[in-house]
Amino acid sequence: MSSIETICRSASALSDVQIHILKNSEDLLQFASDLSHRELLVFVPGQKAGTVVLAAQRLPLLQPAETQANRKKAGTVCAGYEEPVVLQVLQTGQMMQGSKEVDYGRIEPLFAYPFVDNGGETIAVVAFVGTIESNRDMLTETAFLALQVPIERDFRKLYRPLSVQDGVILINCNGVVIYADEMAESIMHMRGYSGMLVGSNIYNSRTNLTGAKQALATREGFAEDITFGEVVVTRRVIPLLRRGKVYRVIAILTERTELYRKEEELMIKTSVIKEIHHRVKNNLQTVASLLRMQMRRTESREAKDVLKESVNRILSISLVHEILSHHDEESIDICVVAKQLLSLLTHGMAGAECRVRTSFSGNELPLPSDMATSLALVLNELITNAIIHGFEGLDEGEVRVAVTQAGTTCTLTVSDTGVGMTLPQGGEGRKHLGLTIVRTLVEKDLKGELSFTPVVPHGTEVRIQFSIAERG
Repeated sequence: MSSIETICRSASALSDVQIHILKNSEDLLQFASDLSHRELLVFVPGQKAGTVVLAAQRLPLLQPAETQANRKKAGTVCAGYEEPVVLQVLQTGQMMQGSKEVDYGRIEPLFAYPFVDNGGETIAVVAFVGTIESNRDMLTETAFLALQVPIERDFRKLYRPLSVQDGVILINCNGVVIYADEMAESIMHMRGYSGMLVGSNIYNSRTNLTGAKQALATREGFAEDITFGEVVVTRRVIPLLRRGKVYRVIAILTERTELYRKEEELMIKTSVIKEIHHRVKNNLQTVASLLRMQMRRTESREAKDVLKESVNRILSISLVHEILSHHDEESIDICVVAKQLLSLLTHGMAGAECRVRTSFSGNELPLPSDMATSLALVLNELITNAIIHGFEGLDEGEVRVAVTQAGTTCTLTVSDTGVGMTLPQGGEGRKHLGLTIVRTLVEKDLKGELSFTPVVPHGTEVRIQFSIAERG
């Protein structure tokens, strides 16, 4: 669906400033359509005199999309005779009521309002189309007025589309309730309010559930959760201004007690999971420390190397748990893991006799924690192998890590400028245990493919490809 700005720039007679003004209300259109219970259409003057352009179209809550099948699409240029009411509102700047044939032989009422710029010139027509109950007619005017409200900093919280759980109340500038739907009545009665809402005055009641008193006093909208006993209600309060004064207040109430409890339970579970990851990380680091102590007491060079490799593998898994302990989601950006491992291993393993440079490239790629753990171990083995064996006898070298994604296929590449790699026959022996671990993790855990390629003029590139289609 093309944006209002795109359509206006290509097909309308509006200036850049006027397009910008109209664009500011685009994010409010769905809210206005839901509030009015009518289809919302935005027309702008076409480049050719006597024509109009359909710049935006929104269907209200619960109206099926198939009712739109035979209707004009956004971006359609219409001759004046096709939209006579719209053309007249553009020319006169006055609100008009008429009718529109929405389907063959089916006529529905149309309410067209002029949308003006800062100089008072009509730059668009906002039309509401559809048949609704007569007691809801005032919602149409209210929805149009909502589009005139300057967008506040947290407008997305205030103007998000309505749902079937939302109750709507309208209050005039004197604090009198002039409209309340069935859901709003139900929520108020749940709170303990008795009697009819419509006609009551918010200043004659001790209950300020609607929040309209605050909006009338401050002229500012707000959204918040309020608790009455065990009942939790979210309220969105939007003041509509005319000439700097509050003309009407929209209060949207949502009873969300059960949802609130679920969210609290989820927050507790999330905190527990993060604490578990933190403790696992600490335990793994304790094991690594014990192995370091043993390594310092061992005389055998081969035993020291085995222990050092084991420490690095444990720390690679520990790094994944450390990242998980700071995130709410059970997924990890593998690029963060790769960068940290590259830095950790280079500083910990590169000797003074060889200067090792590193480089990393890749964009954010979140993966499930089990996949991230397998990749962390793979990276540990490949980077360690490049530093220890790849630069043997050299004064300097470079290790490069790259992460790319194409559709559902991910590619991890580790390359170096070392002496090159001689692949073992069968991969047996402790010397090639790292390669065996890599091959097992790639083929069994990641269901991927592993390849080794010589780098010209010297060095090795290891490429791992795996799919995230089934894992997400």
